[in-house]
Amino acid sequence: MATITSARLSISRDRAKKTATPVVTCGINFTAFEVNQMQQGLRFRLKAQLWGADSGLTGGDDLLFTFPTMKFFPDSSPTSTEEVTFSAVVGEGLLNEDLGTDEIFGKLILTNEFTLN
Repeated sequence: MATITSARLSISRDRAKKTATPVVTCGINFTAFEVNQMQQGLRFRLKAQLWGADSGLTGGDDLLFTFPTMKFFPDSSPTSTEEVTFSAVVGEGLLNEDLGTDEIFGKLILTNEFTLN
């Protein structure tokens, strides 16, 4: 089963422009079987989202942003280990998701397009 490794979220702010740049990076490790299956037409897709962690009254986390691009594998140079980066410029208010301290986390979703798992 493909695994996501070394996932990281960093956010830089430009206070003058009132923007933020979230960057999500990770590695993906495919098994030898998956690499073989990708040579036969199997595809995977990876999308990234930003969420706000909430423990208040509802306790439900809030979806804040979905990066507009998805990554597809195999890409033009398929390997068993892939490095991926998602980046976007957003209004800084998007990341101000609650009163007090904001707890933002990234979520990576890797989907096998054949099984949809």
